[in-house]
Amino acid sequence: MLSRIPLADPGDPDLRSPVRFLLWMAHAQRRTVIGGAFFGALWMGTQGVIPAALGLAVNAIIQRNGPGLILWTGVVFALGILQAAAGVLRHRRAVSNFLEACVRVQQLVIRAAIRLGTGLPRQIGAGEVASLGTTDVVRVGRLLDISARGTGAVVSIVIVAVILLSTSPQLGLVLLVGAPIAALLILPAMGPLERRQRAERTQRGAASAVAADTVAGLRVLRGLGGEADFSARYARTSQAVRHTTVRTSLIQSLLDGLQVLLPGAVLVTITFLGARLVRSGSIPPGELVADYAYAAFLALPVQTLIQAASIWSAATVAAGRVLSVLRLDADLASPADSEALPVDCDIVDEESGVIAVDGLMTAVVIADPDVASATAARLGRLTDPSGASRVTLGGVALDRVPVAEVRRRLMVLDRDPHLLAGTLRDAVDAPSARANETDARPTVEEAIAAACGADIVTGLGDGLDSPVSERGRSLSCGQRQRIALAAALRADPDVLVLDEPTSAVDAHTEALIGERLGALRRGRTTVIFTTSPLLLARADRVAFVEDGTVVFGTHARLIATDARYRQVVTRGNE
Repeated sequence: MLSRIPLADPGDPDLRSPVRFLLWMAHAQRRTVIGGAFFGALWMGTQGVIPAALGLAVNAIIQRNGPGLILWTGVVFALGILQAAAGVLRHRRAVSNFLEACVRVQQLVIRAAIRLGTGLPRQIGAGEVASLGTTDVVRVGRLLDISARGTGAVVSIVIVAVILLSTSPQLGLVLLVGAPIAALLILPAMGPLERRQRAERTQRGAASAVAADTVAGLRVLRGLGGEADFSARYARTSQAVRHTTVRTSLIQSLLDGLQVLLPGAVLVTITFLGARLVRSGSIPPGELVADYAYAAFLALPVQTLIQAASIWSAATVAAGRVLSVLRLDADLASPADSEALPVDCDIVDEESGVIAVDGLMTAVVIADPDVASATAARLGRLTDPSGASRVTLGGVALDRVPVAEVRRRLMVLDRDPHLLAGTLRDAVDAPSARANETDARPTVEEAIAAACGADIVTGLGDGLDSPVSERGRSLSCGQRQRIALAAALRADPDVLVLDEPTSAVDAHTEALIGERLGALRRGRTTVIFTTSPLLLARADRVAFVEDGTVVFGTHARLIATDARYRQVVTRGNE
């Protein structure tokens, strides 16, 4: 039976080695794996028995035995029906194994990405993650897929060997010796194949990383005239991938050739010996027909086993790459002895001296945008504190609180937000930790209105049901900022930290956002990192940070009394 996907829980994988991980995968979906193995054995085992019934039918023809011919013809027909039914059931479970394995690995990688959070890009490239979600999951899925046919291949070889040994010991010995020799002949190629597949996988990840970097910085590259350099860099990386792929294909082509050569050698040997036995009168002609059919049939299980060996090699390499992500440690770790966050308290950044008073809108002015973004990330505990750079809420340090609790209470919206693919409604009404509580959050419409996004909704053909492309590329920078702001307002966290939320909108819209933001967030703590006078004028208090000192006041008082503040917010245009 096909499993319901996505899975409710992908499980806790065994991370000790690629082999243990693959065994854990098989155990996690053991119902369909066992079912596929059973029907695979029935499907291919039935094919292995058909030649025996066919040979008895031929003997009945030679002996002019009408009832015997009818009997064995009926047996062949019944076996054919059973084989067809078992083949359908085997295929259904093989597809289920493949899909469930792919989805399980994808969900495990996604869960790891969520756990790692902002630390993921610092530990692994976007191209590597993309390769995991496409190439590697398919290779693992193919291993679970072929498990059904692989089991059937082993069972059918055993069945044919037993029949041949009981009817013709010489031919049975040929099969029993030939099958292990076929397996031994492919073993020397497996080591080099796995090494070359690992090298190919590494090169593909590097090429994906270069492509991702190029696409992400395409606009900057064009502005600096660096397209030719990056194009040459990608060309070199692509050639390296081509070289490793060709080297891998050489070994793979050898295995593909063995899939034809080895079963063919067994077929020729059994046919030759069987013909000699018929000439000597040791076996009847019908048995020769059966023996030839056995030998011809054996091409399928032997090819399946060789293919399974190749897939196993690729799957272990892919599993190793998956484990390289699943084993990563999060930059932010929850403390062993955690504390609870109090409610309705001030938030304090000890490094900068910024204090955001509970229930007020505090604007933080820092001349250096990178320093401002780093401070915003520290306030939301997107980075771990070091030394004196603690952040406290009501006197409780955030690094003493579980990360999940911090995420539930605090939200940081950075200056360049990215939207997920979906509808406009999905982008604004994202799942929230407060959704199951007494939901007094702003409605989607209220959040959009406060972010001045009504024109975006009306300007798109289907309103809130209009599609949004991946990373919000179908929207302009200003539209993405406003939709992301609406999503943050809809989530309604206890503490909302905004890093330059209006840097890409016009002055009129910026003034409206400042006014509506203050009204919607009244009574809740909001921290805005900005140098915009239009937003600063709407803040309840302003914290001006420069050279390790912080000055508090209102925008009107600071601009009248502090020349340094005035220079930063007016950009020297006094």
